[in-house]
Amino acid sequence: MKLVNAMRLISALAAGVVLSLFTATASAAGVGTPSGTTISNLATVNYQVNSISQNPVGSSPTGNSSGAGTATTFVVDTKLALLVQTVDTGDVSVTPGQSGAVLVYKVTNNGNSTVGVNFATIQETTGTASPFGGNNDDFDPTAISVFVSKNNTSTYVPANDTLSSYGQLASGSFNYVFIVSNIPVAQVDGDVAVEALEAFEANTGAAGYSAAGTTISTDNSGAAWTPGAVQTIFAEAAGSDTAANSGKSSSRDAYLVKSAKLTITKTSAVVSDPTGDAIPHAIPGAVMKYTITVNNSGSTAASAITLADSIQAMVTAGSLAYKAGTITLADPNVSGGTPQTCADGGSTFGSDTCSFTSGTNTVNALINSLTNGQTATVTFQVTIQ
Repeated sequence: MKLVNAMRLISALAAGVVLSLFTATASAAGVGTPSGTTISNLATVNYQVNSISQNPVGSSPTGNSSGAGTATTFVVDTKLALLVQTVDTGDVSVTPGQSGAVLVYKVTNNGNSTVGVNFATIQETTGTASPFGGNNDDFDPTAISVFVSKNNTSTYVPANDTLSSYGQLASGSFNYVFIVSNIPVAQVDGDVAVEALEAFEANTGAAGYSAAGTTISTDNSGAAWTPGAVQTIFAEAAGSDTAANSGKSSSRDAYLVKSAKLTITKTSAVVSDPTGDAIPHAIPGAVMKYTITVNNSGSTAASAITLADSIQAMVTAGSLAYKAGTITLADPNVSGGTPQTCADGGSTFGSDTCSFTSGTNTVNALINSLTNGQTATVTFQVTIQ
């Protein structure tokens, strides 16, 4: 009989276990259950002895055999998980000498608590591939700064976006961050600068548009778990320049220089000489023709191209004399590139001009614009003295 009753008790116990629901709920606005949330629950056992219901027994962390028991509790630890993403979908086109060139990034808090965020920039080494393909890094911009959007927009507004860190980025929220740089005037068409934005978990600052506190440099991932204490755990994915679970995130963007690339060529040829020979040579009294070509092989149009060719030094030496009325200008955007003869006192063809300045013995030409692949030509003649 004892064996039968024991089996009945075991069966009743097995059938009578009831687990309560968690008493804490996750925040709908954040990412996961908020840091510091207390999770509490209790298991209850109902059972019978000889078909007679007995008092239920509640669980406890150390074991309980009578009464309601004590709930098992722990607090949710802090998950730190920033994510930096590049917003630009291709190389950002810039011009040599440009100030305030902007790269755009999005920084998201995928952790379960509000954090501050500090930032740094990484100028990638020469040869680093652009994240968008094409040419590799071959120059560094100057005056590099980081600014956080005040109004959470992807458009940089210098008058508003003045902070270089962010005081409070709530769980599940994001903001836009900008790298702003100057492009050296010496850069040429096709040059690339690869830049990374690095975001660091930090202590929070004041509410509103404020600066962050100090960077959080270590976490508790190597420490034993303590149920009653809120511990901090780095949980970032690996970034372009940062390791996983490092307390920071990163992503790369790139500047691409787009500019005109002018090639200036000047050649000379003998038009005639005093001998009247079929093949003229450059002897005193010979007429020489200079041909100057301006070609744009860059990706961007060149405008307001001013050409000046002074023969003053040669005239002073008594070797050359300008031959009046011999300047021509050929521009593919004017009269289909047919050479136009310029009056020495000045001529205008469309938006182009040309002239000769007798005081300085200078041939002048203003070419309004040359796009990729276009060539303009200026010619004039001199006589060897």
